[in-house]
Amino acid sequence: MHVQNWDDYRFVAVLARTGSLAETSRLLGVDRSTVQRRVKALETRLGYSLFLRNGSHYEPLAEAQPILAAARSLESAISTAPAPADGETLAGNLSITTTDSIYMSGVSEMIDAFQALHPSLRLNLSVTTRRLALDQLEADVAIRPSDSPPDHFIGRRVCDLAFGVFASHSYVAQNAGLRRDEHAWLTVSDDMSNSPPGRWIDAHVPKDRRVLRADTFIAIAEACRLGRGVALLPKSYAARLPELVALDHLMDAPHATGLWLLTHPDMRNNPRVRAFLDFIGRQLSTRKKHFAG
Repeated sequence: MHVQNWDDYRFVAVLARTGSLAETSRLLGVDRSTVQRRVKALETRLGYSLFLRNGSHYEPLAEAQPILAAARSLESAISTAPAPADGETLAGNLSITTTDSIYMSGVSEMIDAFQALHPSLRLNLSVTTRRLALDQLEADVAIRPSDSPPDHFIGRRVCDLAFGVFASHSYVAQNAGLRRDEHAWLTVSDDMSNSPPGRWIDAHVPKDRRVLRADTFIAIAEACRLGRGVALLPKSYAARLPELVALDHLMDAPHATGLWLLTHPDMRNNPRVRAFLDFIGRQLSTRKKHFAG
C-alpha cells in the first residue's frame, strides 16, 4: 500500500480515537473542514471509506484497521523521539518567518530568549507579509496570523490575534463624532486584500474613504500615529504605541483571526525545529491575553 502523504495518517488516527470532528480539530489545531478534507483525501487515494458516520460520531470501519496500525506506529515513533531540552546545545541554521507586526508585538523578545538558550544556533529571520513558502523550504518555521493555513503545513493555532480600530489623539480631537464611513482610512494594499483584516476593510469601509494603502501594518500604524487617519491594527502591536487611542465604537463586533505556529511535515522532527516550536509555543501560550486583546 502506497500513500503519498503520510501526515494524513495522523488525522485518521486522532479521528478514530476521538470519534469527533470537533475534538479532532481542537487537538490538531485546525478547523473541522481541514480534518474532513484530509480524511477524504486519504479515502480517495485508497479507494474505500475508513469511517461510518453516525450523526456526529465517526466509527472506524474494519478497512481502517491497517491504516490505524500504521498511524499508531508513526505516533509512537514521534512521541518517543528525543527532543532537546531548553538548555541543551543545538547548532546549525534555523530559518524563521513572521510578519512585522507580530515580530514587534513581543515575538522579537521570545526569539531573543530562545537564541540566548542556544547560542550556537544561527537564526535566519524573514520578516515579511508575503505568502508562505514553507513547501519550498524557504523557512523552517512560521509564526503567522491566518483563518485557515494551507493543508500542507502542520502546526497549531496558539491563540487568537485580535484587531481593533485606532487613531492618533490629534486625529480624534480634530474628527470627533464622525461615522465610520466619514473617516479617512489607512488600509492594506492589494496583496493583503484577502487577509482577515483586508476582508474586514472591504466589507466595512467605502473605497473612496481609503486615503492610504500599505503592504505592512508597521507602515499603516506609522501613518496612523502621524494623524493621517484611522486604521485596523493588531491590538498587540497598537498597545505598544502610546500615541494611538482605540476607537472600538467603529467596529460592529470584535474581529480576530488565529495566530499559528507552522512548519513543513518534513521538518517537524528536526531537533532545531522541535526545540523552537516547543519554546515559542510555551511563550505565546503564556501571553494569550496580550495577543487576544
